[in-house]
Amino acid sequence: MQFKQLPAYRVRRVAESILDMAEELFTRHLDIRVLDWRVLVKLAEAPGSIPTEIGRDILMTPVQTGRSLLRLRELNLVVAVPDPADGRATRYTLTKPGHSAYQAGMKIVLEVQAFAMRDLSPVETVALNGLLDRLMASTAYTPEDVDRLSRVLFGDTRDSA
Repeated sequence: MQFKQLPAYRVRRVAESILDMAEELFTRHLDIRVLDWRVLVKLAEAPGSIPTEIGRDILMTPVQTGRSLLRLRELNLVVAVPDPADGRATRYTLTKPGHSAYQAGMKIVLEVQAFAMRDLSPVETVALNGLLDRLMASTAYTPEDVDRLSRVLFGDTRDSA
């Protein structure tokens, strides 16, 4: 099997294509990146989140999270407030322009998704969503799964020190 025929490659290629189009629209109309918009999504769903919660929940590194929050603060899309219970922590919420950017971003994402799936019938769309749900569930793994596959592939190569 050729690399470009692997399902993982194909899924990633589709995701990158969709993301690239969305990124162009976000830059053109909102002056933010898709990554920044994901922070707005988190704050729309959970106002008052701290950076570690934001990063963890939307799969961003601490550096990515910090940069996005800084950018969003500069654009007045989020506001930072000290946590009253823990003075060392900072909580973030959306501003009114932040809510507007979140909503505009949602329109972009939905329209780009519709564009990407324009050739699929409603039945195919339902089937694809079901398959993606199953694939996401089946690709979740534990350290034990990694150990098992490592043994299958390479035998027991762990140091016994």
